[in-house]
Amino acid sequence: MDINQFFTKLDALFENRQMQEAEAYMRESLDAAEQSGDLRSAIAVCNELGGYYRKLSRYKEGAALYEKAIAYLDQLGFSGSEHYATTLINYATTCTQAGEREKALAYFQKAAEIFEEKGVASDYRIATLHNNISSLYQDAGDLPNAEKHLRLALSVLEDLSDADLEISITYTNWAQLCLTAGRLDDAREKALLALATFDRTGGSHDTHYAATVNVLGKISYLKGDYAAAAGQFKEAMDLIEQEFGDGNVNYAVLCDNIARCYKQLGDNGLAQTFADKAGAIYKRIRA
Repeated sequence: MDINQFFTKLDALFENRQMQEAEAYMRESLDAAEQSGDLRSAIAVCNELGGYYRKLSRYKEGAALYEKAIAYLDQLGFSGSEHYATTLINYATTCTQAGEREKALAYFQKAAEIFEEKGVASDYRIATLHNNISSLYQDAGDLPNAEKHLRLALSVLEDLSDADLEISITYTNWAQLCLTAGRLDDAREKALLALATFDRTGGSHDTHYAATVNVLGKISYLKGDYAAAAGQFKEAMDLIEQEFGDGNVNYAVLCDNIARCYKQLGDNGLAQTFADKAGAIYKRIRA
């Protein structure tokens, strides 16, 4: 299997928003790689498809793929490799979003140990580790440690080239942390830095961009500007739908956010419409 050809075609499918075709292509490619015994390609596809399922909130399916990738890495004798650490990071990120925080932290720590053994200190994957560990600390309510790891992530990224997307994500995470801490002005500053980085590099308005716009919507809501908040939440929701449809957790959360805005604006009919849509998504995901 030509893995470069695989990613070229996959990128084209994602670029054209052919999401169902992209999923089918990844599944077919995985089957082909496994049947031919091309475990290296199978590992790459497992990681890619696992990340796709994570964005769709299909955590169990993603976890099964990462388990498979880890088994293949062990089979090839790569259990202490950088590829193994990268797969652990991807798996841990899915565990984080699925609420399995202890499992996620164990995988992140194992990945960090591998990178340390390999002498990897300045790499975007180190920044990813810091970002994800920060998220776990934030979920646990330990905001000082969460902020410390965001600073560490940014310090790594600023020394790398072509790291604008990761820098934007880090600023978005930092904006969310400031929001949690009630530091609205700091949150807005960090969110605007994230958007400026996206726009400066001509980055497409994707789910990462949507996350930043969502933070701005939360800030507007807390400041009492419910109309602006509704507009920002809708913008984020449209970006999520364009990439991954309307059946995932992120879309449902935005529906809830919009419902709250309409309730504050006195439009109970629209508020109920969006609340019902969110409820239907949550019910389907948890079934």
